[in-house]
Amino acid sequence: MFGELTSDAIEALLHEEIVARIGYVDRRRLPCIVPITYAYDGRAFYGYSLLGAKIENMSANPRVCVEVDRVGNAADWCSVIVRGVFKRLDGSVAIEAVERIAERLRTAAAATAAPVMAWRTFVTRAGGDGIAYRIDITEKQGRYSTSGTG
Repeated sequence: MFGELTSDAIEALLHEEIVARIGYVDRRRLPCIVPITYAYDGRAFYGYSLLGAKIENMSANPRVCVEVDRVGNAADWCSVIVRGVFKRLDGSVAIEAVERIAERLRTAAAATAAPVMAWRTFVTRAGGDGIAYRIDITEKQGRYSTSGTG
């Protein structure tokens, strides 16, 4: 059976997961999709990345989409697509965004009894300082499939 997720189910999925895929259009007008770890506050996604193609392209064309899913098997899954607008963050707002992400990753690691290495955040990276960003949500929709056997 297939169906539309309720607003509550969409919110639950977005709050529970920590990995998403962000889709954007690059400067050559080609679609790109990359995985991110994120924090979510009900209105926006928060991310952090080294300066590179993803940040440069989203800065040039800030309309993006984010996909979050949970897959049990080929017949049992749910997925949410969010459309929004990318915004680079600076100053104290950027620090708050990084703290949100770090706390979310620590909480997820603790809840899943992950090894100590997973408790560390990806916020401190070799190669330079990162860029904090927010994706302000303009639209959300979700779908699910269930085999009805579980």
